[in-house]
Order: sequence, then C-alpha cells, then structure tokens
Amino acid sequence: MPKPEVAINFAELLNNENTRKIFAQVGPKVCQVTARHPGFIGFQNHFQTGIIPLGARYGGGSMDMTEMDTVNVYQYTFWKKIEDHEDMHRENFTSIFRLCSACLSQVVYGPWEPVYEIRNADIPLNTELTDFTAMFGRKFAAGDPSGVPPISMPYGKRTIAMSEHTVKAGMEKEFESGIEEVMKDFVHVPGYLGYMVLKQKGVSALGSFQLKAKGTHEVLESNGEVPVHQEGAFKYPEAKPIPPEYVVHMEWASPQDAMFGIGRVLFSHSAREIHGRVLDTLIRGPYIRLLNPMMEGTTWREYLNSP
Repeated sequence: MPKPEVAINFAELLNNENTRKIFAQVGPKVCQVTARHPGFIGFQNHFQTGIIPLGARYGGGSMDMTEMDTVNVYQYTFWKKIEDHEDMHRENFTSIFRLCSACLSQVVYGPWEPVYEIRNADIPLNTELTDFTAMFGRKFAAGDPSGVPPISMPYGKRTIAMSEHTVKAGMEKEFESGIEEVMKDFVHVPGYLGYMVLKQKGVSALGSFQLKAKGTHEVLESNGEVPVHQEGAFKYPEAKPIPPEYVVHMEWASPQDAMFGIGRVLFSHSAREIHGRVLDTLIRGPYIRLLNPMMEGTTWREYLNSP
C-alpha cells in the first residue's frame, strides 16, 4: 500500500457569508492549479465546527461552535512526496498568490502549512448509499463478503475528529503502536470509519506565504500584487518540530458518533488501559477538533488503497 504525504494548510477566517462565498469560488480554482503537478493526488478541505470537550477538560468549548466570530479552515492536499508539493508552489506561485490574495480580507491568522508523513492508516473509499450494492457485489464475487468497508459518505455527510499530540522525544514508536491499538479497538464502535496517523516533517514556507524580506515587503507595500521576489524564508525540514508533533485524523459518521466513540477510552476499562499507555508518551494533548469536510477530491483514497 503506497503512503502519500500530506500538507495541511490552516487559516483562521472571519465567520461570515463572505468567507464561505470566497471559499466556494477560490477553493476549486486553487485545486485546479495544484493539479498541474503530476505529484498531486487529491485534496480534502474542512471547516472546524467545534471540539470534543473531554469531560469538561476544555469546558469552554463545545461540539457546536459555529456561532463564533471566526472559523478555522483546514485544507489537506495529498502528494506522492512532499518535494512535489514544494515544487508545485515554486512553479505556480504567481497563480496561487493571485487566487489566495482574494481571501486576505477574511484572514485573521495564517496561512500556516505543516507537512506530514502518514505513519499508519486505514481509510476507506468514499461511498454513497447508491454505490453500496455494487461494492458488496464485487466483494461477494471475489469471495470476500466480510471485506466490505464501512460506508464513508462524501463531503458534508461525515465528521472528522482531528486530534493533536506532542510526543516525548524518543517515544515515537510507543506512541504510534499505542494509537494503532486504540484505532483497532474503535472498529467495534458504531459510526467509526477509519483513521490516519500523521507525523509532522516540517512546514512549507511558500504554502504559508512566509517569504524572505524583499518578498515580504513587496506584498505589504502593494494591494495584493504578486511579489517579484518569491523565495521562501526557509526549507521545510528546517521547521521540523522537536519534540515531534502528530495529528491523528479519525473519520466518523456523525459528531455524536465521534463523541461517544472516542469516549470509549474513558469508559471502557480495556480501551482505557490501551489509551493510558499512549497518554504516558505525551507532552501535550490530546486536543480534538471536529471538522466538517466541505470540498474534496477523493483520488488520494484510491491511491492510498491501491495494491
């Protein structure tokens, strides 16, 4: 199974209709420009809708925080390797800057674009209910009726739980093996669809619009014109975090399924024991954001699930 690499572009935006209108207009165009590069294999873009408060550990938050003044956007792009992502930004900087500068009036913070390798994953293809009988028929004909994956509905019809962790240096293997055990235990939970464990490799300077001094001043001194000097301020490995940072990306049928399913690590003794070994590897976390997939190109799932 090939493992693509992932860039997650984060921005905090004003939470209003203009943001959503611009997102709907600009997002598809950026993805079309991105697809010029042969190393690009898909995308999945999200609005954050809330958090899981973890038994009031984060009691000021809730599962529905959509009425706040700002909204966080997480835009995943998937690549054969991160170097493809960096090449794409260098080759298409002018096109992407022109498109994204139309969004700057809505930006409160960002963009910031960490890049990740996939350490473990079990993610199904997206399937509409209308596709299920055909999928089951293929599995049945192949003599594998029990191999039918869960029905992972397209964008807007499922929930992402994005769990952030800072791991003690030297304990990466213990963290990764423990999280994999937790995810295998979630298979027994209603509404659980799949997961990815992402380890941060660094940050993309061009994807974050972090330019060297001349380029930065050209941007600030203009009304959104493309800067002449387009060199990033750093190479992505220079921003590799120490201690290591991980994101555990989980997919669920609904926010309620995510809340009660993840709660298994608190209320099931066996799951609690497994997850306790994970907690003992951490410096920070878990902090779990709930995301709604708003736009996606599912070809990366085909790549990830290919032989």
